[in-house]
Amino acid sequence: MIGHSKTFYLAFHSSFVPYAIKVKKEKAEKMRKLLVKKRILSDEWEIIQDGSFIYFPIREKIDGAIWIELPKRERKISPYEKIVNMVNKELNIPKRWEKIGDVVILPEFRDWKKYGYEVGKAFAEVLRAKSVIIYHGTYGELREPKITKIYGKDTETIHIENGIKYKLDLARIMFSSGNVDERIRMGKIDARGEIIVDLFAGIGYFTLPLAKYGKAKKIYACEKNPIAYRYLLENIELNELENIIPLLGDNRNIAPLRMADRVLMGYINTEQFLDLGFKVLKKKEGIINYHNTVTTEEKDWKMEKDLELYGARNGFNVEILFKKIVKSYAPHIWHVVIDARATPKN
Repeated sequence: MIGHSKTFYLAFHSSFVPYAIKVKKEKAEKMRKLLVKKRILSDEWEIIQDGSFIYFPIREKIDGAIWIELPKRERKISPYEKIVNMVNKELNIPKRWEKIGDVVILPEFRDWKKYGYEVGKAFAEVLRAKSVIIYHGTYGELREPKITKIYGKDTETIHIENGIKYKLDLARIMFSSGNVDERIRMGKIDARGEIIVDLFAGIGYFTLPLAKYGKAKKIYACEKNPIAYRYLLENIELNELENIIPLLGDNRNIAPLRMADRVLMGYINTEQFLDLGFKVLKKKEGIINYHNTVTTEEKDWKMEKDLELYGARNGFNVEILFKKIVKSYAPHIWHVVIDARATPKN
């Protein structure tokens, strides 16, 4: 209780009762931010209010600190701890996972073949998922995922992100949660009046936010993989969008030329498609959103040089508008995006 003597606490409760800072209620938020900044606000005890004063528990004694009895903060058990407790075996259980819709994706871990079902069941119960899969990587030109189901059977799901519904089958189509910031950024682009060509639309990763939030006039969404194309069609309907024209086939054969105000190249290893990217743009001017992977040594210059080279070959000057590392792709390999404006040389 507030009001106990300092001597009492020093004698009997020095290891159980925290120091605290007492401030008037109107100054509490300012003090809280200061204590957080100095990293001395304790998370072991509750912050309490007594009349017009607030008491903040702190990790160490500072000027103005007092001894006071505060209720212990109830420690929350993390999802990982719950999963470990449920499995109750000394296993190398993954500390990282992805949840796409109601399907959990795990990396390979030791003894996953022997204890996969038991671990998968624990993840499913704690994270409220219907299925759990082990991800082994992507393969081939269409970057098809290789997975093993360890719990549940159905891997088709609807993932909701930034208010957009993405339907897909994770056993057949990849979905990178590491690209979430880029998908959100696409939705923040003011594309009103723009005609856009997405050369690698997939299930609509970047097309959907540009169509819904960017208010693009029209988006031609090219996709070669028939499975991804089917989900693209479903996602257009799910999100009730009427400004997307889906096109099935190799973008080198189906992409409309000299039509786009903006071209999306949201796939990696796309340097060989840069000629097509510039041919898709209108002759007067346009913007290329160009993704690729580069090494640590290349990331400060290579993509810019490639854009300049291919732009010059197609009669354009190139101005870099935006550049960002999307994510680490592999050791010393970076996924980078550049937005570049292309204007005619003459």
